[in-house]
Amino acid sequence: KDPAIIVEIGSYKGKSTIWLSGGLKNNRNAKLYAVDSHQGSPEFIGEYKKINTHKEFKKNIERAGFAKIVIPIRKSSLQAAKAVAEKIDILFIDGSHTYAAVRNDFLTWSKKIKKGGWIILHDATVLTGPRKVAQKYILRSFNFRRTGMLGSMIYGQYSPAQNFSGKVAVLAQNLFSYLFIISYVIMRKMPFPQSLRRRWSKRVFRKQITRKDIFLGTKNYHSCRKFRNP
Repeated sequence: KDPAIIVEIGSYKGKSTIWLSGGLKNNRNAKLYAVDSHQGSPEFIGEYKKINTHKEFKKNIERAGFAKIVIPIRKSSLQAAKAVAEKIDILFIDGSHTYAAVRNDFLTWSKKIKKGGWIILHDATVLTGPRKVAQKYILRSFNFRRTGMLGSMIYGQYSPAQNFSGKVAVLAQNLFSYLFIISYVIMRKMPFPQSLRRRWSKRVFRKQITRKDIFLGTKNYHSCRKFRNP
């Protein structure tokens, strides 16, 4: 069995890193590359390059027991991509949320995804930049199946369609996901109870994928909630 490889773009203080690492405990030689400059994001001008979250990130990872799995890379996304040679099982994009930054992250790292691997864009149902990238490169693509949303994330499994009938099937499924997600985004702006939105989302996507399918196990997600600031 090949070791699982996860790349996380944007780790901040390690909450999502710990969540992702939770599914790798039983995978021998698994690695999680955590890419972050730990100097903040250009989106937040007041703190950009004025903070350093690396020490707190390392402390949280060590306290969770994942220091042997997590490999921090304190470089830009583009620089880090040159340092990672392996093919990737899961790419989790949660760096700068501008369209240009998310697009660059996607195009730079998606070349390294294994067939059958997953790409997940965080905050894609909440923020315009990630949503536009997900729509253009996942939901309108023949290269991804089992697309959908989970909370604020939009995801897809890399599995390029090989023939015309396969492309039609992928297009139909992705169109359904696309229409639902757009409806969900619109509904977020309306006075619907949050519990109703969540129930609707789970009902639509429950047969397609679960949180466990993506993250290889969710037990650790609940234990990492004590870490503030994802």
